[in-house]
Amino acid sequence: MSELSDASALCTQCGLCCDGGIFDYGPLAPEEVEPAREAGMAVVEADGKAGFLFPCPQLDCGVCQIYAIRPQTCHGYRCETLKALDRGEIELAEGLARVKEGRDAFEQVEAHLPDGKTVMDARRWRREAGKSDATAELNASPMLMMALGMLDVVVDQHFRRPDQRQVMPVE
Repeated sequence: MSELSDASALCTQCGLCCDGGIFDYGPLAPEEVEPAREAGMAVVEADGKAGFLFPCPQLDCGVCQIYAIRPQTCHGYRCETLKALDRGEIELAEGLARVKEGRDAFEQVEAHLPDGKTVMDARRWRREAGKSDATAELNASPMLMMALGMLDVVVDQHFRRPDQRQVMPVE
């Protein structure tokens, strides 16, 4: 398999960068705001900067439906597993094993979510714990919080850069 098809195989099996498994927000350049809105992305603006919230509604079965016109942040993003594959540090089989571990952890979070809630809702609850009624939502499901913690451990280990880590900071 060529490097391009290996990368494509890895990414289309994963989707954690688009479904909220790795991040909850993607920055947008000013000229990307309107096209993102038109694409159905949840655009938010804070402190004069625009971005969109994950999960991205344009992800369908692991494939970006607006790939040719996706935002620059999406175009330029490469997770640590994809970079390791590109550098020849891991084979595709290892990359796919990491993806499976990440997808399994993501699905465990989803299994413990209240109806109609997303992984991003759980991340926001955790971030706002003690500041609002979010604490009650979080405390209602210790299994959800454990699953969310495991997802972050797996994502920190295999997908986020060291400076992006949530629970495994670089010392």
